[in-house]
Amino acid sequence: MSVFLSPTAPVTTREPTVFGPRRRRRLQVPLIGLGALFLTAAVIVIAVPEVQAEGTLLGASGTVSGGIARINGVIPLESDGWLPEEPATVLTESAADGTHRVRIILELTALEAEGLEYSANDFTITGWGSVKSRLLWADPESALIAQGEVITTTQVFEIPNQAIDLILGTDAARFALGTGHHTG
Repeated sequence: MSVFLSPTAPVTTREPTVFGPRRRRRLQVPLIGLGALFLTAAVIVIAVPEVQAEGTLLGASGTVSGGIARINGVIPLESDGWLPEEPATVLTESAADGTHRVRIILELTALEAEGLEYSANDFTITGWGSVKSRLLWADPESALIAQGEVITTTQVFEIPNQAIDLILGTDAARFALGTGHHTG
């Protein structure tokens, strides 16, 4: 298919667009604003410390040195009145003002040939509004678990009432505690 132009048809040419000073200023203002927004975002990304990744979710298995671990419960002592079979003086005393106590049920499974070495003192609780919380009591306090064995441990911590995003952690793992432990 061919298109023929008539020699009498007017030919229009488009002149290059030239912006005047007023039009240029209107184009520069959004570009400057966009640049400032980009610069602000870059400063925030650089200046704000890296947020730590969340821990393994409550009830899910996470890797620990020598095997896996899973939190099967985070229970406020104030709501269930639990006490160990053998008396523990520290647990019969009242919690400090502004704190409450939680019992953490931790299941450990040894997967490695050398087993899994457990020590309750290796675990701490941290979070927003909380310094490292105090471990009050644990059963067992320590254990060497042979490959293929599973043990369930109980740890009791005293944590601030206002603390959020709590993590039970060791050097090798982090476990999110959820919000079910808040008593008020």
